[in-house]
Amino acid sequence: MGQELALPADIANICEGRDKAIALWLGLYDQYHATTKQVAHVCIGGGIGLIGSRDYRQEDALTTAFLQSGEIERRDRETGRVTSTPAREEFERVATVAIDRRCWSTLMKQLQFDQLLDEQARREFEDGLRDSPPAFTVESCAATFGHIWTNRREIYLRGIVNLFAKLDRRFRSHDGFKIGHRLIIERALNDWGSWDRYERRDVLRDVERVFLELDEKPPVSEAMGIAGLVSDAGRRRDNLPDVVHGDYFRVRVFKNGNLHIWFERKDLLQQVNLLLAEYYGEAIGDGYNETEADDAPAFHITPANNFGAFMTSPSVAARVIETACIQRGQRVLEPSAGTAALALPAREAGADITCVEIQPGLAHELRVVHRFSDVIEGNFLGLDPARFEPFDCVVMNPPFDRGRDCDHVRHAYDFLKPGGVLVAIMSARAEFGEDKRHKALHRLIEQAKPLDNWRRQVWFDLPPGSFAHAGTNVNTVILAIRKPG
Repeated sequence: MGQELALPADIANICEGRDKAIALWLGLYDQYHATTKQVAHVCIGGGIGLIGSRDYRQEDALTTAFLQSGEIERRDRETGRVTSTPAREEFERVATVAIDRRCWSTLMKQLQFDQLLDEQARREFEDGLRDSPPAFTVESCAATFGHIWTNRREIYLRGIVNLFAKLDRRFRSHDGFKIGHRLIIERALNDWGSWDRYERRDVLRDVERVFLELDEKPPVSEAMGIAGLVSDAGRRRDNLPDVVHGDYFRVRVFKNGNLHIWFERKDLLQQVNLLLAEYYGEAIGDGYNETEADDAPAFHITPANNFGAFMTSPSVAARVIETACIQRGQRVLEPSAGTAALALPAREAGADITCVEIQPGLAHELRVVHRFSDVIEGNFLGLDPARFEPFDCVVMNPPFDRGRDCDHVRHAYDFLKPGGVLVAIMSARAEFGEDKRHKALHRLIEQAKPLDNWRRQVWFDLPPGSFAHAGTNVNTVILAIRKPG
């Protein structure tokens, strides 16, 4: 295909054929019901008609609508109001939906656009056809397929992102997974050596397909691929544990069904990481491979690019406040208050808020527009915790640029009183980063206590696209810890 979207030259005729199909069905509907009336009039035995299935669960919607006549009454479950629709009008609606659904699916395959869709896009397309598909017209075809064509690169990248994130959550950051790291898939095989859950096999096969594509090689069958090699090893249970080697993987297969997987091609893994970085975006500075973090001072004192201002959405803010369990009368610090996305709901929960904001305009709005009485204009990393009474809680969405979220969290932790709570939005990279800046954060977390005492969990994934409104697809997490004491 070229760079421009090319719909079939006869697309107008295709859509006209859809209209003719609907008209033919309506003509048949009219003829059938006219015939039943004529038979009842001329025959002593009265009229006869086709009968649909008595099992409503197996009744085809098109057949049901075709056989109905007169008026169809429906009662609204909420209001109790009864509405009446002519049966012919209802049949026209059902027939149109059925025909449009088939037209969309067929043209999608003829254009081979189904090959451009990742699993998420394919599911969204199919869900859109299920209940009320858009009318199959020239304009809607151009809009729908034009959107897919225009966004085909993003769809391709999103498919890779979703696939590798299924394989291991470290791929939620473009460089969280390093060559030499081990993947563990628990209970991949059952006691007979077959795949216990076929989606695990499919994910592994899809990853292999991506590597083959990046390696400019054609797809291979399941039997010849890594999934087939694992299956063969699993069936030879007397030889387990055993190691199988593919072109891109080394897999250790255990008797309990667990798989330990290593990537063998550093160059291809680097290409994958570059694709992940392209999708996640470097808008908030999460996309760096070379960093001065190892040799830099304890904190980045200079401000982040554009101050790292990517504002928190109401849904994410609600998640942070809920996680923090803020109580009335608590003293709460918001070190990067911005537009008060976190400070406002914290105040609504009854807390006494101290806001820190580096941008003068936003600091002014915090005082004048949002009426916060305790607003500090300046760089949070330049503040001395010894000059403040310790806080009960810190809620924060710090800048992510070049590991600055690690700096801000470590500094904010020193403002907490013993037993105080810190809840921070961070880049997914924060959980797996391996430079000194991230390792320092991980040491602090080891000293802290989790808020989730039952699962002992401190990292919580935010939904993909939580900051899409701010122009970035970077994955984010919530860190929730308590200071011992």
